[in-house]
Amino acid sequence: MSLDYQKLMSWPFPAVARTYTQADSIAFARGFGAGASAAMQAEDAAFIGPSESIKALPMMAVALADGEFWQQNPATGIVWQQIVHAQEAVRIHRPLSVAGSVVITQKIKDLFDRGAEKGAVMVQEQLISDPDGQPLATIEVTTVLRGNGGFGGEPQNSSRPEPFPERPADAVLDVVTPVEPDTLFRLSADIAVASQAAGGDKPRAMIRGVGCFGLAGRGVLKMVCGNEPSRLRAFSVRYAGPMFTGETMRIELWNLREGYAVFRMQAVERQQPVLSH
Repeated sequence: MSLDYQKLMSWPFPAVARTYTQADSIAFARGFGAGASAAMQAEDAAFIGPSESIKALPMMAVALADGEFWQQNPATGIVWQQIVHAQEAVRIHRPLSVAGSVVITQKIKDLFDRGAEKGAVMVQEQLISDPDGQPLATIEVTTVLRGNGGFGGEPQNSSRPEPFPERPADAVLDVVTPVEPDTLFRLSADIAVASQAAGGDKPRAMIRGVGCFGLAGRGVLKMVCGNEPSRLRAFSVRYAGPMFTGETMRIELWNLREGYAVFRMQAVERQQPVLSH
């Protein structure tokens, strides 16, 4: 199905005001797997308590900006059933508060045509600001619109990511995903899939991209930022496969230069990739 390029590029997104509490911040952290890994209990306490003086995870910005599935509106022309969540990135301008009010604005930043067979690529930009208009975080979401290629737009000329070094990872961390099938970021309350872990056939819920993003970010925060949210400036991923409840994610990380690292994440039991860079 073809797209109306100009119509989509000028799609009218209303500004959304959102107020959240400390309880919400804790729920987001638990949705990112905080509290599930015995090896990270001490680090997770900074985000879920029991102390009252907790901190907000930077990846929480993506959860705060998570809104309605606007692509389902027939007027967009998007074949929403064939959308693939491809990439996500966040840049932190100022540390998020544990509780407060924010304003979310967004726009379509880019729309590329890969041809009728390969679909289109849409880049959406979301800005989270405080009530005074000071920017807190910028989020970039890239989706592949597999049913919307061939509209006559420009092709995407993005550069390839830096390759992983040909050496063992500088740091490796295993992180357990949320165990509860009704975890906050499950794909759907009534969708369950059979785990492909060796010897396992227990139905497990699939976790949405926002939950996967947050879990990986939580691990990387420990690995390179000393578990200090204010040290994280930017974080980005490419989605490579699904993540389910009750499995183990292995994060392998390489330091490339001062203040910059790359990582990948795979499901240990299934030996399948989940995130790349």
